[in-house]
Amino acid sequence: MIMMLPFFTTLIAIALSMRGLRQQAIGVWVISFIIFLVWMKFHMTDTLNISL
Repeated sequence: MIMMLPFFTTLIAIALSMRGLRQQAIGVWVISFIIFLVWMKFHMTDTLNISL
């Protein structure tokens, strides 16, 4: 569920670019990239619940 948001915003950016709305597509893509970075930081610093 967490990863659905950046993929959804990337899909919106693709749709905007196909309609010729370049500035809006770039803006949504930047938002998607920021979301990816935030999720990556959260995922890389989270402790794993593994019992070995």
